[in-house]
Amino acid sequence: MTSAPSAFTYDELDAVLRGAGGPDGPIGMSAIDGLIAALVAAPSFAHPDEWVPLIFGGHKPQMGPGSPEERAVRTVFNRYNEVSTTLSEQPASYRPIFMIDRDGSIVARDWAAGFMLGIGLRSEEWARCILMTEHRSLLAPILVYHDLGDGLLPDMPSAEKLRRRATAYHQIPQAVAALRSICNPHRAAEATPRPKKLRRSPQNRR
Repeated sequence: MTSAPSAFTYDELDAVLRGAGGPDGPIGMSAIDGLIAALVAAPSFAHPDEWVPLIFGGHKPQMGPGSPEERAVRTVFNRYNEVSTTLSEQPASYRPIFMIDRDGSIVARDWAAGFMLGIGLRSEEWARCILMTEHRSLLAPILVYHDLGDGLLPDMPSAEKLRRRATAYHQIPQAVAALRSICNPHRAAEATPRPKKLRRSPQNRR
């Protein structure tokens, strides 16, 4: 009796999702990792049914035992749990999964696109806790790699955004850890059951 196939490695999942598209093809592991980082750091929980289809072209993957889809989802959840544990217990050791260009340089735009996709799933909560507060500056190392940076970093000249892209990825791990630290109390409060209000019967009213 053979055991079920294990999860993919992250490189294997990237190749499976991109197919023959290469580094400029469909969503890959780096974008998934950015999405996961936003989900873990978010001020509000998002159920996997909301975001897993985003990875699979908008449809829920077929989860046949040992199928490529089942292995892919298992890989994604492995990374989700890994990021969640790291940011909770050892935030200083968190490291994003970035793409490496053909010349060996770091490519952070896919990761940033995934992160912003995650913000979009809980945009009101992110706005209330981060985007409309003094904490918005923490997103700067991410926003310089994304088109929304123009609107969300209005005080940063385009030339400065372009200049920062060369090194901003170095600040992303610390930014994600800081965002989670700020958002986590809101997330915890959301998860805490509220006490039920007891309704007094008419005969007990005073």
